[in-house]
Amino acid sequence: MNKTTTPLTRRKFLTLAGSSALAVSLSGQKVLGANERIRMALISCGGRALTMATQFSKIAGVEIVAICDPDTAQMDSLVQRAAKKECDLSKAEKIQDYRKVYDRNDIDAVAISSPNHWHTLHAIEAVAAGKHAYVEKPVSHNLWEGQQLVAAEKKYGKVIAAGTQNRSDPGPQAGIQYVQEGNLGKILSVHACCFRNRSSIGAPLAKPLVPPSTIDYNLWLGPVEDKPIYRPRFHYDWHWIFNTGDGDIGNQAPHEIDMMCWVLGDPSLPAQMKSFGGRFGWNDAGNTPNMHTAFFKKKGIPCIIEVNDLWVSPEENRPGMRDQVRVGIVVRCEGGELRGGRGGMYAVGEDGKTKIEKFPGDGGEAHQQNFIDAVRAGSNKGLAAKVSNSVKSANLAHLANISHRSGGEVPEKRIRAMVQDDKHLNQILDEQAAQLKNWGIDQPKYTRGQILKVDWKTSTVKNEGVEKLVRPNGRKEFKVPELV
Repeated sequence: MNKTTTPLTRRKFLTLAGSSALAVSLSGQKVLGANERIRMALISCGGRALTMATQFSKIAGVEIVAICDPDTAQMDSLVQRAAKKECDLSKAEKIQDYRKVYDRNDIDAVAISSPNHWHTLHAIEAVAAGKHAYVEKPVSHNLWEGQQLVAAEKKYGKVIAAGTQNRSDPGPQAGIQYVQEGNLGKILSVHACCFRNRSSIGAPLAKPLVPPSTIDYNLWLGPVEDKPIYRPRFHYDWHWIFNTGDGDIGNQAPHEIDMMCWVLGDPSLPAQMKSFGGRFGWNDAGNTPNMHTAFFKKKGIPCIIEVNDLWVSPEENRPGMRDQVRVGIVVRCEGGELRGGRGGMYAVGEDGKTKIEKFPGDGGEAHQQNFIDAVRAGSNKGLAAKVSNSVKSANLAHLANISHRSGGEVPEKRIRAMVQDDKHLNQILDEQAAQLKNWGIDQPKYTRGQILKVDWKTSTVKNEGVEKLVRPNGRKEFKVPELV
């Protein structure tokens, strides 16, 4: 199945040398003036790449000179899709092997929207080669990778920005500031909600899927294990397989988790993480939960991350069951609540109904401009979404997944015992019970996640038996370098 791809000599040289001084000499680092042209490459040409192409191409002085994907059909498709958005990529060079992108001295920055398992390695290799990097969320695929990513930014002196665009949205900016200034009193709890109403990815195949003939599968696989693929569709549905994706708690929810961290002042990891969830109703090829709830305390404040991808019933797909927020956060305070997320937030008073403030947003339209400004300044100080903060929010998703993957199946009553008298967690279970009943599941069996004990100083987990979930072995040809 795999194609043999010979690593480039320069990549080996950079990896072995591991020196910021070397990266500087190879790239000819310099601070770019405000009017200087920024030459960019897009790493990966899937659905998110179209957004990257259209947004970056609108910025004055930015030119997309190369697009890169291990699947040549994806590159062809991106050019066609971009043209429909009046974004001309016809002159951009198509490069199948990303290492040839990093070999070019005329590329200043890359935008990385590859599958999750590639995010960290792409970003580290980019900055090691003297490029600035914009990397989509989650910025890492496991806890250990996140540590290396933060270290890489410091070592190579290049800008690494995260695609958590809520940080550039005036709605969340104003709403979170409103809470942090004490306008609603003390924070009592924070609830991150992600109701996406997705569909099954289809029954498992009888025989492993053969990757498209247009793809260099070795390059696509990169650092993760070569496991048989039994899902019907190759692209995108890698999100719902733990080997390459992180489920929706690591796909959409990092945006909401990031706002949770933001309103709390971007604290370190919690000392403990609990979770419950499961993949209900679909009986498909995915192995990540379609209902996943993780909870913990930070600064003494209870925090809940709630993901629900399941339809209300097999026949009815509509917005999530909770009316307040479908995709966003609810910050419960002594004097009211802050609700919302991307595109706008609002505050309600103590009655939970009366809107007392509105914070309109724009979806983070200036986020890519913010990255380019940082590139021109040669500094991450003005970044809205610093990678150090995005690693923290990604790590909460990783902890939730580690808890789930190291847990065991139990009846619902065991979950009730775990959440005890927490009214918000019990509300989630009540709503899920009604939803699952619509699917013909009267006595659901949940995965009760292992209670994780976390060393927040080192971003590691103390529990035994989860070491490979914290730091997978990886494949030799595509090892994430150990920088810390």
